[in-house]
Amino acid sequence: MLNEERIRLMTRMAAYEEHEGKKDIAISEYFRGDYISFQLLKSAIYATVGFALAVAMYVLYNIETFLEDFYKVDTMDYLMTILKYYCLVLAIYLVISYFVYSYRYHRAKKHVRQYNQLLRTLLQMLNINRKGRK
Repeated sequence: MLNEERIRLMTRMAAYEEHEGKKDIAISEYFRGDYISFQLLKSAIYATVGFALAVAMYVLYNIETFLEDFYKVDTMDYLMTILKYYCLVLAIYLVISYFVYSYRYHRAKKHVRQYNQLLRTLLQMLNINRKGRK
């Protein structure tokens, strides 16, 4: 005889495993500090590439005025200004990334705990069913 409650539970667990469970389980395998550090490192690389592309686009868009003023501008002062903006953008991006990835880690851990609780419930159902057959 089929146990409808057990079938519903197994279906719910399979749906979780199929969709968000893959990501959650992968995230929960990391320690919190390791996961957040790795994600911040990736975010710093992406921010650097994005900032470099933004500066390149700005220079290319204003190439005429850039070339006219190139020899009039103090190069070190210009580079220090760009570096200041880069540090500001990077700091803001990393702070936002820290909160986002910290939230994702805690949410994944919570979901995996709930999934493990469902596994324990399913195991109890199976054990009760086996004891009833004997």
